[in-house]
Amino acid sequence: MRNFLILCFVTISTLSYSQREIAWFDAALKVMAGSSSIINMAAIDDSNLNYELAFGNAISFGGKVGINRGYNGLAIELMYAKNGTTYEGLNGYPSAPEIKWNSTDLYFLFRNAKNLGFFELGPKIGFLRGVERTGADGELADFTEFNKRQISGVLSFGVNVIGTDASFSGQIGLRIEYGFTDINGQDDPAAGNEPFPYATGVYSGENGYQKSTPIFAGLVFELNWGIGSYGVAQCGARAKFFSL
Repeated sequence: MRNFLILCFVTISTLSYSQREIAWFDAALKVMAGSSSIINMAAIDDSNLNYELAFGNAISFGGKVGINRGYNGLAIELMYAKNGTTYEGLNGYPSAPEIKWNSTDLYFLFRNAKNLGFFELGPKIGFLRGVERTGADGELADFTEFNKRQISGVLSFGVNVIGTDASFSGQIGLRIEYGFTDINGQDDPAAGNEPFPYATGVYSGENGYQKSTPIFAGLVFELNWGIGSYGVAQCGARAKFFSL
């Protein structure tokens, strides 16, 4: 009889605390490493300038909070980034500028995580904290008039490599970011402040002014911990937070 009563108590407790999940939450530490550059169509078309994409000139670190329902959710990330790019001068021109910039980046990404993989898509708001340019003569050049707020589109996808449950997982993937905001912050962009000193059509010429926008492509690493879920107990209790 005693064992029967214990079994009944355990069963009733389990049924009372079973829940209908409304949303679940997770948090993560993230690191990104890859290649960054500043894209300008006039510079790309310039026969005296060659883009050099090198892995490792961009690195970011930070964290993520996820608000999820089922396999879908919103990933909010805060990352601190250091980026840079160099260019090669052709046809006897000296080495082109090296441009470095650092920023605090805020991401709002739709995330689908299913079948031990993930897919992300959404915007990034980058807050530039500094831009540094080395001129074609090798001297540090003035580049202070830049847009401090940058808007980019982001695409990420990858797979789980550690863990398979909601309590802990490790993921690796690829991320591509394309900027939409001109890095040149002067009111009159034709007045100067060019990051590419011998790109013939950047600020004048038959194609007119061409804006300069940052891009990134590289690897993203994530260590993810489940925080808990918000749900309604099946026994009819008020909705509350359940920790994992």
